[in-house]
Amino acid sequence: MDQHLWPYRTPGIPDDLFVRDESVPITKEEVRVIALSKARLREGYRVIDVGSGTGSISIEAAIQVGSTGRVYAIDRDADAIALIRENARRFSITNIEVVQGDAMDVLPSMPEADAVFVGGAGGRMYDIVRLACTRLRSKGRIVVDTIMVESMSSALSAMYDLGLEDVDVTQVVVAKGRRISTGTMLIARNPVLIISAEKP
Repeated sequence: MDQHLWPYRTPGIPDDLFVRDESVPITKEEVRVIALSKARLREGYRVIDVGSGTGSISIEAAIQVGSTGRVYAIDRDADAIALIRENARRFSITNIEVVQGDAMDVLPSMPEADAVFVGGAGGRMYDIVRLACTRLRSKGRIVVDTIMVESMSSALSAMYDLGLEDVDVTQVVVAKGRRISTGTMLIARNPVLIISAEKP
């Protein structure tokens, strides 16, 4: 990893260190920190990141699992795939495998994983969560982040139908300070829902 760009193992890489494109979503740094904590990663873990967008979760997960771990970043969008690869190079991350394709087609061929992140589901959250859980090891963790209430509902339904344990729903509301002529004002970001659970 490029020690000059981010010389820490602490999650929460500032958003502006990533190469970005306004058309490709990024999980913002404060939300990313909480999502990563819900996954409870360790050295050597295998991680699948569905709908990886800019790759911010994949990059941070790759740092957490270390050189003996592996991250599989899945996205169907060619622009997202290019950004993930560029960001992996930027941070000198070598333990990410970038996979372009539809998650419903790609997930069945993925190896067994210790954690799965779902950031984008294209309106098929229930089916993607169910399919993602077939790739999870026993005691593996799934973490979903979304701004849509309907996606939260679908994720929860799938988790309960599968009999997952330790189901948790957290709403994250972040406001960031912006300097103006008279002081600092707080600018609110969209609330984000983080849903996590463990496979029995």
